[in-house]
Amino acid sequence: MVGFRTARPSPNSSADSVITIVPSDMLFFAAIALLPVDGTRLGLSLPYWTPISPWLFAAFALWNWRYLRDTARRFLPFFLFPLLPLVTSVYGWMTVGVHAAAAAKSLVSLWLAVACLAALDIAIRLKRLPLRTMLTTLFAAYAVAFIAGVVQWLALVPHLDWYTVRVYFSQAMYRVYTNVRPQFLFAEPSYIGMHLYGVLLPVYWMTRDRRIGWLIPVFAAGSIAMGSGTRIVLDSMVALLVWLVATVNFRSKAATAGFVGGVGTVAAAGVGAALFHPRLNALVTHGLLAGDGSMSARIFHMLAPMWAWKHDVTHFLFGWGAGNISDAVRTGYAGARRWYDAHGGAPNWEIDGLENPPAETFTMSAYASFITEYGLICFLALVAMLLIFITVQRAWTRHMVCMVILAAYLYVQFEAYAFYTIPLLVLMAAYNSGAQLNH
Repeated sequence: MVGFRTARPSPNSSADSVITIVPSDMLFFAAIALLPVDGTRLGLSLPYWTPISPWLFAAFALWNWRYLRDTARRFLPFFLFPLLPLVTSVYGWMTVGVHAAAAAKSLVSLWLAVACLAALDIAIRLKRLPLRTMLTTLFAAYAVAFIAGVVQWLALVPHLDWYTVRVYFSQAMYRVYTNVRPQFLFAEPSYIGMHLYGVLLPVYWMTRDRRIGWLIPVFAAGSIAMGSGTRIVLDSMVALLVWLVATVNFRSKAATAGFVGGVGTVAAAGVGAALFHPRLNALVTHGLLAGDGSMSARIFHMLAPMWAWKHDVTHFLFGWGAGNISDAVRTGYAGARRWYDAHGGAPNWEIDGLENPPAETFTMSAYASFITEYGLICFLALVAMLLIFITVQRAWTRHMVCMVILAAYLYVQFEAYAFYTIPLLVLMAAYNSGAQLNH
């Protein structure tokens, strides 16, 4: 065991003591180390990803059950919230049916998000585990993930022809993209932005750790240079704009001029990307529905259940029930397909397959998925709870406003309920932008 001298209050005492990292704490550090590992066959399958860390965070929280009463009291609305989707699902299950496996994965994902929040609070505030070690582990984990992406990219270089490397990653990844472009260790290349701006950026804003601050732009620039995908280009431009708004001192004329120049640079980069990036150029030239097969499929995955909302107001308000996205997709498919074809949408096998969708159908949008499963009322309750919590904590700083906007953007094309952005957002509010992380 390793000892660290710092203040570590027990549940019943605030006296100084020697921090000892016990076996349960290693679960927490393992969860941090495996944060970027969410696309391999080693993880447990959740909707559209195979993460390991959520389960380790949950195990850590349960192992340290003596602290749960304290952290539950502090975050009581979030601990109770998963009961609301469970209750609203009863209506959908009674009127539509039950897909047990899909329902279980959806509801478990909500509880895993709460477990992540609990684990972070227990480790940082209650057990006061060494923050420097956490950040070092986080930095090393994402550095390894980036190196893995570089290796995947090199394996695609024609004159190198690292066939063995390509075979290794094609066998290791649950959904394989490495035969075309770097995937890193993520479920797919489009998850890069979620990790950089939904995990690393809020951590950087809370801790100001320079290693994390350097890793974000290096990872982003490297991903773009290696052609990892279209979304990382869009995510990076949005994140850069948000970062400028969050950090520039507008009372300074020089800083304001720099902000205007930065916005101009982002705009110029956007125009340049639209002109010279093949996939972005195709989207600009042919439109979102026909310019790129992946984008077309993503839009239709969202459009089909949303079309069902129009014609079933009761289910729109109260949801089709946990695990019943496929029923909403099947209901809305015909109308959505007519609209899609009439507006020049390009057909592909993924869209055709949604006419009779499998039980574990996804939408690739947290908004489309959550409202379809649990209803608009439940979604508005979640949004209200987040905003009220931030207000009660008096945490509406400029960084917080920008992080809320960025998180809202990131989840438009991302649906994993158990991902870490919202727990980190809640933590950012509770710790008042890092005031309690200085240990």
